[in-house]
Amino acid sequence: MHRLRNVLLHAIIVGLIPLLISCGRKTPPLAQSGSTIFPTVNPFDNAPSGSWIRSNPGGGGAFTSIGAGPTGIILAGSDLSGAYISRDRGATWNPIGFTQGLTNGDVSSVGFDPQDASILYFGTERGIFRSSDGGGTVQPVLGDGYVLDIKFSPSNPNIGYAAWHPAMDSLGGQIYKTIDRGLTWRQASSNLPGDLRIVKILVNPNDENTLYLLSGGSRFACGENGLFRSDDGGVTWLKLSSGLPDVQDVALDKLDPGSLYLTTFDYVPNSSNKNCQKVSPYGGEIYKSEDNGNHWTMLAYRTGTIWPDAKNENTIRLINSELVESNPRAGTWESTDGGHNWQLVGNIRTWDKGWSNLDWTFSEGFDGAAHTFGEDLSDPNALFWATNQFIYVTRDHGRHFQNLYTRQTGPRSWESTGADNIVMFDISISPANPKDIYLGFYDIGCWHSPNGGINWMNCNDPSSTTKFVNGRFDGWQGYGGNTTTILADPSRVGVVWSAQTSDLSYPFTLLRSKDGGASWQKSNSGLPNASLSGLSIDANSPKNNRILFVAADKNIYRSTDDGWHWGLVLKCGGCWYTAVDRFDGSLVYAGGDAGLFVSEHGGASGSWTRINNPDFMGSGDNPWDGGSWSGISRIVPDPVTAGRVYVTFLGPGGGLYRSDDLGQTWTKLLTDDFMRGVAINPVNPEIVYATSSSSSCCGGDPANSHGVLRSADGGQTWTQVNEGMAWPFANPIAIDPDNPNIVWVGSPGIGFARRYVGNSTQ
Repeated sequence: MHRLRNVLLHAIIVGLIPLLISCGRKTPPLAQSGSTIFPTVNPFDNAPSGSWIRSNPGGGGAFTSIGAGPTGIILAGSDLSGAYISRDRGATWNPIGFTQGLTNGDVSSVGFDPQDASILYFGTERGIFRSSDGGGTVQPVLGDGYVLDIKFSPSNPNIGYAAWHPAMDSLGGQIYKTIDRGLTWRQASSNLPGDLRIVKILVNPNDENTLYLLSGGSRFACGENGLFRSDDGGVTWLKLSSGLPDVQDVALDKLDPGSLYLTTFDYVPNSSNKNCQKVSPYGGEIYKSEDNGNHWTMLAYRTGTIWPDAKNENTIRLINSELVESNPRAGTWESTDGGHNWQLVGNIRTWDKGWSNLDWTFSEGFDGAAHTFGEDLSDPNALFWATNQFIYVTRDHGRHFQNLYTRQTGPRSWESTGADNIVMFDISISPANPKDIYLGFYDIGCWHSPNGGINWMNCNDPSSTTKFVNGRFDGWQGYGGNTTTILADPSRVGVVWSAQTSDLSYPFTLLRSKDGGASWQKSNSGLPNASLSGLSIDANSPKNNRILFVAADKNIYRSTDDGWHWGLVLKCGGCWYTAVDRFDGSLVYAGGDAGLFVSEHGGASGSWTRINNPDFMGSGDNPWDGGSWSGISRIVPDPVTAGRVYVTFLGPGGGLYRSDDLGQTWTKLLTDDFMRGVAINPVNPEIVYATSSSSSCCGGDPANSHGVLRSADGGQTWTQVNEGMAWPFANPIAIDPDNPNIVWVGSPGIGFARRYVGNSTQ
C-alpha cells in the first residue's frame, strides 16, 4: 500500500494540471504534414444531435453485388455491413443494416421490383429480406439459404426468381420462386443437378416463364459450370452449354430476347480449389444463339462480361474485368457489326480509381465476372461494377468508369461517399494536437486526418505494404495494407509509430514518422519479423527519448530510445496488448490469450508476474481470426485515478474488469462475450465507455452484440448509445483529449464514427 499511496499523491498533482490549464486552452494549430489541407464540407456540421456521424476515406471491403431500380435508387451489397443505398445517383450512400431490420451482414445479392421503386430485395446467407418502403425498413421473407441472385419478370412483377443454396459454402443450388411480389418464396426447380452453384439468373422480359441460369464458381464454392433454360417457370431445366467450353457470362439481346450471347473461359478450372480459381488465363470466345440457346455460333475470339446495347441490336460490348490493366486485352471492347469485329473503346488506364492505383483495382468480384456487374433499370447507358474492394459506374457505354466510394478533396486528401465496408484495428488521437487523428485498418491500412476527421490522407508505407512473390512485386504497394497498431506521441505533433504489413501472414514492419505519416523510417531493430500489435508509451519518459512497448510474435518488447531499438522483456507466448500507467512509468501491463501480466519495474526483463485470475485465460491463434480467439482484448489505465486499470476480456463469459490496487484484485463491471475496448473520460472518470462486437473481420451475429455502452456512475449501470449506427458492432474507441464530449469509435463494416455526447460531467 506504500507504493499505491505514493502513486495517488503523484496523481493528484499531475491530474490537476490539465484541469487548471484547460480553462484557457485554445485549439492547437493543424499539424504540418507536407501537404496543403483542403477541407470540404465538415461532416459534423449540422449533424443530428446525439448520433454517430461516420468519417472515413471510403471503400475497403468486398462488395458483392450492385444495381439500380426503375427510378435510379442504387443498392450495393457487402460481405460485412449489409447493403448501401444511394438516392442521388451514387454521390452519397447510407448503410442498411440491423437498425433497418437486417439480421445478417453478408448481403450476397440485391434485387429490384421492375415497376415499384419502393420494393427492394436483399439476398443473404440467411435467406431473403424485402423492403417495401425504399429501404427504410426490411423484413425477412425467406428464412434460410444462401441467395446469390434475385431477378423479377419485367412483364409481370409478381413473378420473381432467386438462386438459392443450402449454405454459404455449399452446392445444391435450386431456383426459388415468388408469385406474390416477393412476399413468399418456394422451391420451383425439380430436375437440376445436385452440384450447381448458381451465380446468375436471366428472365425473358416478354415471358415470365422463360428463364436462364448460369452455374459455376463463386467465392465460397465451385460447382458444375453450365448454362440452363426453363420454359415452365423454373420447374424443369435443359442444359444449353453441352459441348462448349466453360461459360464465363451470359446475356439476353435487349431488343430480341430470343437471342442470347455467352462468353467462355479458354483455360482449365482448377478443380482442387473450392473458389474455382483458374489456371493459364489466355482468353476465350463469344457465342450467339438466335433460338433461345438451343444452337450456338462462335462470333470471335473475345471474352469478358457481356453488355448488349439497348438501342442497336448489332452493338455489343465486352468488359474484360479479369485482366489487370497492364494486359492489352483489358478494358471495354465494342462491336458494331454483331460481334465479328471489335475495337477498344474504354481504356482502363484512363478510368477513375479513387485513392487506389493498383494494377488490379479494376477486377472482377469474388463471385466471378457474371456476378460483378449490375444494370440500372432506369438508364440503359449505365452499368455498375462491384469489385472485391470498391464500386464504380459507367454512364457512357463503358468509355469511362468513375469510382463511387470516395471524393478527392485536395492533394492526397480524400473523404468517403459513405460506401465503406471497412474493418479496423486501431485509432490514436494526438494529445499534442487533437486535430491529428490516425486510423489503422484491414486492407486499406493507415490513414491520417490533420483536421479532426473532415478528410483523410493515406499514410501507408509502400515498402512495408509490398511483398515479392514469384519474381514480381505484389500486395498493396502503399495503396492499402494492414495497420494493426498505431500510436501518436503525447507531446510531439506529427510523431507517430505504426505497425504495417501487406497481409497478416507476412512479416510486419514497425515504422516511425515525424511528419504525421507523410514519410516513414523503419523503427524495428531487434524485433522479430512477425505479428505486431498493442503499442503503448510511457508518457512520463523523456520527450525525445521515449520508452515504448509492443507485442511482437506474442511476446513483449521494450524500447528505451524512442522506438529505434527493441529488446525482449517478457516471453509471454500469448500477449497482444500493452499499457503503461498514466502516472507511474514503472507500472506496465501486458495481456492476451496467455492472461494478464504486470511489471512494477518499468517492464524490465524478469520483473513480470502473471495476475492470478482464471477469468483472464484465453485461447486461440490471434485476435484477428474472426471469432475463435479469446483473451485480454484491451488494457487501459485510468487517466485520472492512480492505481486504477481496466481490462476487457473477449470470449465466453468475458466482459469489462477494473482493478483499484495496481491489478492485484478485480471487480467485474460488465458481462459481455464480445467485449473489445474501453475508454475513460479524462475529466470525469465516472464516465466509462465499453465496446462490444461479435464482428471482428468476417461478420457476426448482431443479436449478440451491444455496440457502444456508456456508464456515468463508474460502471454500476450501463446504457447502449448506438444511435446512428447501422449495426451494434464497436471495437476501438478513443476520447478526444481536448474535448471529452467527443468520442470516436470504430464499427466493423461501417467504419469510424464520431459522436458529441453532451456534458461530460453528467
